[in-house]
Amino acid sequence: MKIEYGELILEAGERTIRPDIFAKVDGDAMPHLQARQCRDCGDISFPPFRYCLKCNGERETVVKVLSNEGALASYTIARQVMPGFNPDYILANVRMTDDPSLVLVAQLTDVKPEDVEIDMELTMIPKIIKTLMNGEKVVSYCFRPTDPARVSPGEGGQTE
Repeated sequence: MKIEYGELILEAGERTIRPDIFAKVDGDAMPHLQARQCRDCGDISFPPFRYCLKCNGERETVVKVLSNEGALASYTIARQVMPGFNPDYILANVRMTDDPSLVLVAQLTDVKPEDVEIDMELTMIPKIIKTLMNGEKVVSYCFRPTDPARVSPGEGGQTE
């Protein structure tokens, strides 16, 4: 996986955790998450849903590219994990800047558990989170501290 001019480029043997969740934004060096927004009630869904689950509108939702910024709403340290994952990674609820009611579940990465604080500002970063039994690598969205002083590369996440 590499990022060039804001576009996520997968190498052979890599795939994203869900199709079409990353989008390129002109002028930004990082890819962004792609959600969908209801034309009727304005609700933002991520992962993206084709129709609104909030108002059950009949019109198709539209693509909404999210900012990469959010704040930590809550977290837990995963000690008992599914096969193939290492224990002690940080799983977080991240309240997105775009819409405070939009909360994403994601891994925190590049941060020591003792440095994690509720309401800390976070930035989304794509990372490889797992290698499947067939050798395929899975790229997902993770969050890390926005403050460079809190970033500890290689800490906290289930990333490779």
